[in-house]
Amino acid sequence: MPHVSAHLPHVLVLATIALLPVQAEAQRRAAAAQHPLSFGGQVSHGSETDFGVGGRVVFGLGAVAPRAPLEGVVAFDYFFPDEPPGIDLTYWEINGSVAYRVARRPAALQPYLGGGVNIGRMAADTVGESRGSETRVGLSVLGGTTLRTGSRATPFAEARVVVGKNDQLIITGGLRF
Repeated sequence: MPHVSAHLPHVLVLATIALLPVQAEAQRRAAAAQHPLSFGGQVSHGSETDFGVGGRVVFGLGAVAPRAPLEGVVAFDYFFPDEPPGIDLTYWEINGSVAYRVARRPAALQPYLGGGVNIGRMAADTVGESRGSETRVGLSVLGGTTLRTGSRATPFAEARVVVGKNDQLIITGGLRF
């Protein structure tokens, strides 16, 4: 009969393999706790589309990259562009971005950089008839910061450059919860 110590390496290997999913789940939960899901409202100004209002959802990407300070950001803005007389313009856009947190230590300002996809839709109507609409896809590059306040409310400010057919600079600010 083999001695117990002869089986010890096999038992340790099997125990390690069995515990890997548990450790991975613990890391995923720890990453999610550091980057919880948050929602917010925002106001924006586009260089081509004027004033806008919208909202955003921010979520941690710790499950994808546990050691990287990455966040997913999905934002929607509805703009109120200046209209020529007799034409009603509407413009909205959706942005899906990945943001990299630059500051890793606790500080009041938490800057981030990122980029993603921009989908914009413009429609023009004249009094009583439709003149047309168009949906355009582009890329966006962004930079911004959040401000730690010690409460659940987190103010943020962001500048986003959209390149493609929706070229413009958008300045956004708001509050996340």
